[in-house]
Amino acid sequence: MYRIYCFRKLAVTVEGVDFLDPAQAGQPDVRERGVRLELRGLSESAEAGSVYASRAAWLSRGICRFDLLESRPNAADRMHWHPEMSDGEPGDRVFDAELSADPVGWLARTLGDITPLLHRAGLDPAEHDADIAAMARSADEITATVAKVLTAARQPWPEVTRDERGLAPIDV
Repeated sequence: MYRIYCFRKLAVTVEGVDFLDPAQAGQPDVRERGVRLELRGLSESAEAGSVYASRAAWLSRGICRFDLLESRPNAADRMHWHPEMSDGEPGDRVFDAELSADPVGWLARTLGDITPLLHRAGLDPAEHDADIAAMARSADEITATVAKVLTAARQPWPEVTRDERGLAPIDV
């Protein structure tokens, strides 16, 4: 499952992921499964066309990422976030005990005011006022989706087929 919540200049993506962490290669519990949420930029075309014509929209690579991952169902042992990303590649994992204790609540509070995330990413929050407010209004809807995917990810882990990058989607 892959969900995209689009606002004016920002978007949030939510996806279920299952992969073998290359950083853990050779260790027990190398498999990680859970939910990945990314804050991304959004742009739309200003193409000509009739009032009926659809506009094209593009997502940028992630501005920051939240990985609600586990090494086994309900372990909550690999939940972290990446406050910095460069060209879609995440920076260091940042672990927070509150995130592991209440991942959906922690994420709801974070989405309730993304101003600090924008500052940290070098973006001017004043240019995203409408998106900040809209995301706060949508935080419950977004985190309900996260909770649904996390619940599915915590079911007994099936055998999966991974793509060329090593990811397997979690269908809900």
